[in-house]
Amino acid sequence: MIFSHIISGSVLAGTGVGVFWYFFQRVSIYNRLLWGFFLLTISLAALIGIIEYTGAESLEPLHRSMVVLSNSLGVVCAVVGVWGLLNRRIYTMTTFVTTMVFGLFVFILLLLPEVRVFTPVVPSLAILILMLLAVFSLLQRNKRGLWIVLAAMMMGLAAKAQSLDSFFHPTDFYHYATALALWFFGKAAEK
Repeated sequence: MIFSHIISGSVLAGTGVGVFWYFFQRVSIYNRLLWGFFLLTISLAALIGIIEYTGAESLEPLHRSMVVLSNSLGVVCAVVGVWGLLNRRIYTMTTFVTTMVFGLFVFILLLLPEVRVFTPVVPSLAILILMLLAVFSLLQRNKRGLWIVLAAMMMGLAAKAQSLDSFFHPTDFYHYATALALWFFGKAAEK
């Protein structure tokens, strides 16, 4: 049992659900669903991680798969959600289904042994795309872009948690940095 991981995982899971519940209630249905898949896959991965950290090592493959799901389907939904948020687009069912199919396709690809090596590349590429979208938004004087920049920066720090030498354990740092990024995404959606 790793108590600090349980606490930080609980903070992450609670933040994901709380941000979705509080900040995305006024967003149109398909946009909200995209944000829900992003936020709630992260929360579900954190929740499974909490159970794993309490001593249920048999959940380790499921936890790993949920992390890959949140880093594939989740980040694809986040990129499309940010595009809609910054450009004030209301998505249709077609856009939602296309995003989901593409995200699930990326997830299935990343489960293949030959492609598994590219698993860290997908969230890094998504962070880069989010940063570019936010910078272009800031150039158009859209204040939401600042929150997206902050969220992308925190996601970038979280992605590099293993290589950072800090007083936090890398897993705890990842959880806290990701929770802060989710809160920044929520602030971007706030009107």
